[in-house]
Amino acid sequence: MIGVCNPGHKMADGDPEGEQRTRQEEKASREASWNRLRAQALRAPLPSILLANVQSLDNKLDNLQARIKFQRDSRDCNLLCFTESWLNPAVPSHTIQPAGFFSVYHRDRTADSGKSRGGGVCVMVNNRWCNNANVITLARSCSPNLELLALKFRPFYLPREFISVIINTVYIPSQANMDTALWELHEALTQFQAQHRDAVLIVVGDFNSANLKRAVPKLYQHITFPTRGNRTLDHCYTPYKDSYKAPAHPPFGKSDHAAIFLLPKYKQRLKREAPVQREVARWTDQSVDALQDNLDDADWDMFRRSTDDV
Repeated sequence: MIGVCNPGHKMADGDPEGEQRTRQEEKASREASWNRLRAQALRAPLPSILLANVQSLDNKLDNLQARIKFQRDSRDCNLLCFTESWLNPAVPSHTIQPAGFFSVYHRDRTADSGKSRGGGVCVMVNNRWCNNANVITLARSCSPNLELLALKFRPFYLPREFISVIINTVYIPSQANMDTALWELHEALTQFQAQHRDAVLIVVGDFNSANLKRAVPKLYQHITFPTRGNRTLDHCYTPYKDSYKAPAHPPFGKSDHAAIFLLPKYKQRLKREAPVQREVARWTDQSVDALQDNLDDADWDMFRRSTDDV
């Protein structure tokens, strides 16, 4: 049997015009959201972060300079966090510092890691978001299982509920003991939280097969797409759900990890709470006149006679 379809009838699940309108509305919504985030680039409630496993920062400097010069999002980004920087103590910070307004902090791989090459983490700070005087290094550790650089920032702008931001940039090598690495990281984060209760804690980096939620279940992971092949190796954790939007960017040079631009979506407490309405009763003119009459008729001399201090 051949079914006949009325050409004037549109299928509910196959409306091309409706699907096109939906796509256009979604695109317009994304563009509006992106423009709002750009407008508050240096006054966002949480820092914007560019996260990338660069697999040697030294030979990616031209790429980095080009992104900062020609891409507004990279230029206005608050923090650039890199893993596998492959730097060593013989490399001065000023040789890898981008021209302009970024300061460099890095933790290079040492002999304590059991390896002499590779690894390393690096953070570049936009001085228009936070100047050097308000940056404190909390930890610079390197072990066979975990490489960590923890920095505390007091930027020019923060919402009322925070007094500082702690950024933990992490690299866990693929051959590391993941349980030991998570234990070491958990101990460090617990110490930071105990010492800086009013700070917001952010953890970013290359975790390979480790999952920080196993050690700290209350954290949320904001990168949900594959960052290398079909695996999500690069993570971002915060204590707040939906704190970041994480679009992928092209990798640096020949690195096999996608770069991730973390855009803050956190809505500060003042904007989350509904306005409180209160009713205040005002005195009528008749009530004010009655009070005035009572005050005029009061025997004020009685108070003067009852005390010698008036």
